[in-house]
Amino acid sequence: MKRLRLHAGKALRPMAAPALLAAAALAHAAPPDGPQAVFDRYVQAVHAADMPAVRALIAPDVERSDYVGCTPEMDNPACLAFYIEQTVVRPRARIRVVSLDTRGDELHARLEVRSELYRRAGAERIVGVDALRIADGQIHAFRFIPDFNDEATASFFASIGIRPQPGSKQP
Repeated sequence: MKRLRLHAGKALRPMAAPALLAAAALAHAAPPDGPQAVFDRYVQAVHAADMPAVRALIAPDVERSDYVGCTPEMDNPACLAFYIEQTVVRPRARIRVVSLDTRGDELHARLEVRSELYRRAGAERIVGVDALRIADGQIHAFRFIPDFNDEATASFFASIGIRPQPGSKQP
């Protein structure tokens, strides 16, 4: 009888380790409406070219985007959705998160973004930071901050008439 218990105990140990790892991962998983989870859904929606999913992530009281393509007739959510559609969804951009930092409802994701739009302008990819404020599962502020210290990024933005502003923060 003693022999069976030892044998059964040995058989159970390898099975217990994955269960403990899974429980630990769940304990540290981001809440479904937290900044990282919302940002992950945003990236998935962009990659799927799913504008209804992108729009669903934008809060009705989102801060106004400074995107030049926005018109005065657009409300703030429509302006941000238009910006996202024009700059990453339509060009079928691929976003690679290099690093991510969250503090409360603020999220800063350092990105490498590739698309045909950038390639046509001579840049293999651009880099910068998506700076978001996320609360209650929605985006309340969204801004892409190009890394003008990166030659390809600076070249791409210069080709469309955008240069660093004096005193602007760099990622």
